[in-house]
Formats: sequence, structure tokens, C-alpha cells
Amino acid sequence: MIAFVLVAAALTVVVAATLGLPLLRTPRSPGVDRAALNARLLRDELAILESERARGVLDPSAFELQRDELTRRVLEDVGGAAPARALARHTIPTLAGMFLLLPLSGALLYLLLGSPGALALSGAAAAPGSTAPGGAVQAAAGAATPPRQIQDMVSKLAARLNAHPDDPKGWAMLARSYSVLGRFGEAVQAYARIGPSLRGNASWLAEYADALAMQAGGNPVGRPESLAHAALRIDPDNLLALMLAGYASTQRGDDQAALPLLRRAAREVAPGSDDAAFVDNLLQHAQARLGRAAPGAGASPASTTTSAANKGTIAPAAATVLVARVSLAPALRAQATGRTLYVIARKPGQDMPVAVLKRASPTFPLDVALSDADSMLPSQPLSKAGSVRIEARLSATGDAMPASGDDYGVSAAASTGQVDVRIDRRRP
Repeated sequence: MIAFVLVAAALTVVVAATLGLPLLRTPRSPGVDRAALNARLLRDELAILESERARGVLDPSAFELQRDELTRRVLEDVGGAAPARALARHTIPTLAGMFLLLPLSGALLYLLLGSPGALALSGAAAAPGSTAPGGAVQAAAGAATPPRQIQDMVSKLAARLNAHPDDPKGWAMLARSYSVLGRFGEAVQAYARIGPSLRGNASWLAEYADALAMQAGGNPVGRPESLAHAALRIDPDNLLALMLAGYASTQRGDDQAALPLLRRAAREVAPGSDDAAFVDNLLQHAQARLGRAAPGAGASPASTTTSAANKGTIAPAAATVLVARVSLAPALRAQATGRTLYVIARKPGQDMPVAVLKRASPTFPLDVALSDADSMLPSQPLSKAGSVRIEARLSATGDAMPASGDDYGVSAAASTGQVDVRIDRRRP
């Protein structure tokens, strides 16, 4: 931001100097040249009058009259130089007004026609932290207390767009700014106002899906997944859309559908990045559940899988961190048939899951082993989370998102060993 202001100030000085220097130059006095010219003309015409008087063409009275008229015209012409000299007296006020109005008008034009939200992005883009698909969590964590100037710029951008809403790129910029600031609800609203252009832009669709997922606590199942697939129909190699769609498939338990998406993402992701670790983690879990070896993010998925199959090996199972013994209240058993069980580990007081495990059509009581393989983020494994609470939820719809009619229960806090969870409540 400071660099931007310095560059803008430097450019303003250059423009003002370019316009102002001619005013500071000492002008040639146009009266000097005109006086010399008029003097020459006066001499010539006087010579003609003298010649005509000598030849008797003009009598003395006519000669005097024409000579006086000629002198009067010359004096009037010389007096015309006065406005040029008067202009020089206004040079300093003109320069002062120029140096004052140029920066003010430039700032007003930028606020009206520019994109102040870009400064919010550049100011927060370097924030450190870990990230889920799309990097919104990382940016939001780094910008938990953004500078007041950035907040003001985003607010001004929002005000400009509300006054002039026919600006798809402006709404996309505002939505990204809100996501960077962790204001995902407002980001979702801004993406929704882009208009018809949204459906033809893969990047905007993927970012919209990411904001919706973050608004839902990191859950990409449902509309975020639908938007991610819409983005992939436009750009099959969009990394954010591939990660979101692959992640959503794993959350729904459809590892077979997740594998091709995650393999394509592994080819697009930057080696060694947090996104690479995220994709690699999902690949390992998906292939382990399908009984095949998992490739690393930097390796060719096809060659690694083939090599592992030839050796008859599969990915080693992760060590169990916590065992949840899930039981069901008798009053709820009649409606439990066919439901999907989600076992979710969260740190006390936090909504974002540390680890999630899914079981279709479970029977109770049931022991569920949670390991680092079930962690949401490879950079935040369950084994490093410390004390967590376990929520067991029977989903009536099969979705990971909580819904009315779901049965659930929450355990006491624990970090290792076995913890009991009794499902005995229903969401209204």
C-alpha cells in the first residue's frame, strides 16, 4: 500500500512539473519585437508622407493629420502587449491551484473508477498460515485484524458498486476482498451479484464455490460441489475447482469419483505447497480406502499405482489416535435404519472439524477408530490437535452438512484412548 501511494505521488509530481514548468519560464516580451516592427513601419510610412508632401501631393495640414493618425495606430498596437505581461502576474496562483487539484482529482477518479479492493488483496495475500482448497482460510487467518485502511478501501469499493452495480469485475474483486478478510457471508453475496457473466467464468465459479464452502465451515458438499463442476465444464484444469470437487467426493464417500479429480489436481498443483500436501493427503486416503497404493503429489499417479500393484503393496494404515464408542438411544433406533453416520472431531469452542469419518448404514454400538488419515488438513493432524470433542451424527439426508431431523450426540473432551458418544438428541 505504501509503495502504491509513493508511486502515485511521484507520478502526480511528474505530471504537475510537466504542466507547470512552461509557466515558470521567463517569456519573451512580445512588446519589444512589436515595438521594433512598428518603429520600422512608422519610419517607412513617414518617409512616404514626406515624399508626398515634397512632391506637393499633400498640403501641410493634410500631412500633419495623416502623421498624427499613423502615430496613434502605432501606439495602440504597442499597448496590446499589456495582457501578456498581466498573465505573468498569475503564474504563482496557477501553479498552486494545479498542485492542489491534480492529486485531489486523481484520488477522486480512482475511488470512482478504480479498484481499491486490489490493495486489500495485495496487503493480505502474503499472510502465512495453512489452507483448505482455494486458500481462503490461509488469507483469512493472516488478516484476522486487517489494517483500517484496507477495511475502508473495501467499504468504498462496496459503496461504489452499490451505486453502479453493472460491474461484474468489480463485484468479483469485492468478493475476493471479503474472502481474504474472512468475511465469507459477504463474499457469497458479492459473487451472487456478478450476474450472467458468472456462469461463463471458471475462476469466478470456483471462487464462489470456495466462499460457500468456507461459509459452511469448510464443507464443500452440496452447492459448492455443483459450482465446482460447473467451473470444470468451462476449464477442466482449474485447480481450485478440481480440489473442491475431489474433496467433496471424498466427503460423500465416493472415492471412485474423487480419484480422477484429485489426480488431475496433483498434476496442476505447485510441488511442495500446502495445496500439494492437501491433494496428496486426499489421494492417499481415497486410494487406501479403495485398497490401492496412493501416489505422492509430486509423482505420476498412474506410474506409482502400477508400481505398487506389481509389488502387491498397499498404503500403510495410519496409527489410531482415538477410538469413539458410539451408541444410540433406544428411542431413536426406529428411524436410524439407512442413515449415514458422521463422526467428527473438533477442538472445544471451534466449529471447523479437525477430523471426519463417515460410515454408511451403521449398526450400534459401534467402535470407530480415528487416525491422522481422517484429518481435514495434513498440516493439522488429529494427533497434534490435543483435546477434542467427538460429535456423532446420523444424517437423514446423507450430507455432511447438519440438517433438521438429524440425530446426534457429543462426547466429553479427550485426546487419546477411548471416548463414549451417545446419540440421544435430534435437531429441530
